[in-house]
Amino acid sequence: VNYNVQIGAFKNAIQSDVLAKMFKITETIKSEMAEGLNKFMVGNFSEYKDARSHREVIKQKGCSTAFVVAYNGAKRITVQEALMITNQKWFK
Repeated sequence: VNYNVQIGAFKNAIQSDVLAKMFKITETIKSEMAEGLNKFMVGNFSEYKDARSHREVIKQKGCSTAFVVAYNGAKRITVQEALMITNQKWFK
């Protein structure tokens, strides 16, 4: 299970470098097409609390809608499912 921070989801095509400039992000931005949206994520964490901390850093860069997402392998799952699988605690 891995946790990422989602920084955006768009119906229209958008390049990740546009988001990088907009939010001053220097790390790699991953993207996936799901449910008709181009979804963009940063980070790759095995610990939920590390992803939460990174979300706060991203929010301070101006991406106020950033949130933590979870993947079990290549399959997106809810953060609650991921926390149960990994036996980690929820942090507010």
